[in-house]
Amino acid sequence: MVDFFLAISPIVAVLIILFVLRQSIVRAGIAGCLLALVIAISYFKLKSDEVLFPFIKGTLTTSSVAYFLLFGIFLFHLMNERGVIRSFAAIVAKSTHDPVRQVLILAVAFSPLVESASGFGLAAIVICPILIALGFRPVQAIIISLISLSAVPWGSLAAGTVIGSDLAHLDPQNLGTGTALLSLPIFAYFAIIMTIIADGWKGLKRRWFEVLLTSGTLGLSVWAFNAFVGVELAGVFGALSTLGVELAVIRFVTRREVDQQAESEIGAALAQEENFGKLKSLSPYLFLIGMLLFSRLVPGVAEVLKTHAVLSLPTYQFTFPFLYSPGFFLILVCIFTIWIFGIKQETITKSMKQTWIHWYPVIVSTLLFVIMSEMMSLSGMTQVLSQTAAETFGSAFLYITPLIGGLGGFLAGSNTGSNSMFIKMQVQTAHQLGLSEQLAAYSQNASSSHLIMANPSKVVLGASIGGVREQESALLKRMLLVGFGTVTIIGIELVVIRIVGWM
Repeated sequence: MVDFFLAISPIVAVLIILFVLRQSIVRAGIAGCLLALVIAISYFKLKSDEVLFPFIKGTLTTSSVAYFLLFGIFLFHLMNERGVIRSFAAIVAKSTHDPVRQVLILAVAFSPLVESASGFGLAAIVICPILIALGFRPVQAIIISLISLSAVPWGSLAAGTVIGSDLAHLDPQNLGTGTALLSLPIFAYFAIIMTIIADGWKGLKRRWFEVLLTSGTLGLSVWAFNAFVGVELAGVFGALSTLGVELAVIRFVTRREVDQQAESEIGAALAQEENFGKLKSLSPYLFLIGMLLFSRLVPGVAEVLKTHAVLSLPTYQFTFPFLYSPGFFLILVCIFTIWIFGIKQETITKSMKQTWIHWYPVIVSTLLFVIMSEMMSLSGMTQVLSQTAAETFGSAFLYITPLIGGLGGFLAGSNTGSNSMFIKMQVQTAHQLGLSEQLAAYSQNASSSHLIMANPSKVVLGASIGGVREQESALLKRMLLVGFGTVTIIGIELVVIRIVGWM
């Protein structure tokens, strides 16, 4: 029993520092990493010549994410500082005065696009003020904008999923595809809830087909891109596909409508912004997807990119092809964006500063959590946790994997942090019990990602943006109810999968 309490103490310490002491995720990572190191050396007898291994392995694992994340965030800030994101959001919001359709465009399609490209919940910050300008009540706008963070498994170009796949020893496409499958009904669940919040049951009754069409398009296109191309840009591709489908419905199936009041309010707010138009606003993402498709699908191209400019360290089971990584293509897209929008040096410099502000703490916290996870694994702490969980829950363990993953996402507010703490334990426990290791990893990644919208810090941020700080507790309770529904859906899916015998 002592083994178990010592093995779980780094995770408990992280959760206490985050949730009780309300310290930053970086401080929690430092504490968890140091505690894991002390316990690994003093109790689990980690050898002195093994101490450096988790630090080196963790640094290498994190570096692959840091590469493409750096330029992914830089691209977002270039477009945001130039006014491209806000201009496009205003254009699509004014395409219809129907509140349900506005939610489908902004929350079901556009928010996942921003989240996939940037991460950190920035999508909620982008769309919440626009929803309020369109006439939604602040509480409505806040809840819708938080629930719209549905693409977290692919947020920050799937950084959390990539880290999770490495720790679970799964192919990133495998983990991404499985997560997408479990997320299919969850996308519909989120879309239905947001529709009801926007316009009540009558709105759902009026637009039920469009709600299912857009959420189904998002889920299926995300799954398809994961399965056949790659995990990093799956969220971007899915969001663009969904946006195109909904705009096509508005344009060709029904007569286009424009709400003059909403148009005037947004127009006043954007008086100083330049209107770039839909196609030009999306051109950087379209260019990026085009290059990725070319590099992945054209015979011979992938082989060349995978075999040139490659860093290989067999001792640490690490291989990193610089030219095949999305980071290389993001560099090209950043250059393209600066050219096509005529971005000035002042804006570039400001974007670089904003990028550093968002990139640095994420990479540092990711590094610390990955090192902690590697330390726990190498010393045998993860194995102790797995064995205890297997003995306690038996084959029923699979059904509590969404609770564990959801708890990590809710408390840490980060899919990367949650996966670093729990995915190895979940997979190893499933292995000991003869359960599907892949299914346990899918459940961890999906539940962790989809509960981040209920993270207290994100709820507080939403309340601040909406100007209703006094309603933080009520907002948190509502988001927890949404999160409970998410965990329940994943649990039901796991039961069905076990009964049918798919895995």
